[in-house]
Amino acid sequence: MNSYSPKATVELFHLLLLDLLGRKADRKLYALKGGCNLRFFLKSIRYSEDMDIDVGPGLPKDKLADLVERMLASKTLADLLAVRRLRIVERSAPKQTDTTQRWKFGLEREGSSVLLRTKIEFSRRGMDAETAFGPVDPQLVRTYELAPVLANHYAPQAALEQKIRALATRREVQARDVFDLDLLLNSGIAPKSTDAELRRKARDNALSVGFDTFKAQVVSFLDPDHQNQYDSPDLWDELVLRVVAALENPA
Repeated sequence: MNSYSPKATVELFHLLLLDLLGRKADRKLYALKGGCNLRFFLKSIRYSEDMDIDVGPGLPKDKLADLVERMLASKTLADLLAVRRLRIVERSAPKQTDTTQRWKFGLEREGSSVLLRTKIEFSRRGMDAETAFGPVDPQLVRTYELAPVLANHYAPQAALEQKIRALATRREVQARDVFDLDLLLNSGIAPKSTDAELRRKARDNALSVGFDTFKAQVVSFLDPDHQNQYDSPDLWDELVLRVVAALENPA
């Protein structure tokens, strides 16, 4: 049986797909974003349930759909999964529009009847300019006994500004955005947004997230050791206040 935890198994699947995409697509035409970007390139301790990627106009809907479907049907991917006692047993492409293309998966681990669910979403709403092409964190790659994985992704400053926008504008405030902002701020990056109203909304939304929400949405996506560390209302309050202070006093 696959010896990785369910969340790690999903992460392995993401890495395998990202590796194939990096081989098949021009690096200028896509950029990994969100939690996977932070986890794979910026040492985030939070696993991501899904993987999100921005694509540019050079990868229109039909071209991207063809590329992804060929990747998913390839013997290469099937063999990579089989070696790890993993296979795709459910697959769908429920949303295929000019702005959003989404694939959903049910993954089966040998010896387990419980399917692991994840999705990959590509957005075509404009790519930020600040991207970087390079290797996924070598320590993380070694965990899964993979060869180096190269991918295009958003650089830290762009990731920070994206997280501020997400915290300010999501229909439902997500605790992970506050947590991810703290990670980026602790790495030495400071907000540069000149949009005071956006920062104000992000600040107010950060203050609205209680510990119970953080525990339900974020703590369960950490490794057990980190779960114990972050299972603290006082620690959460300190984290929120750091993010609020940075939003109120940008660089």
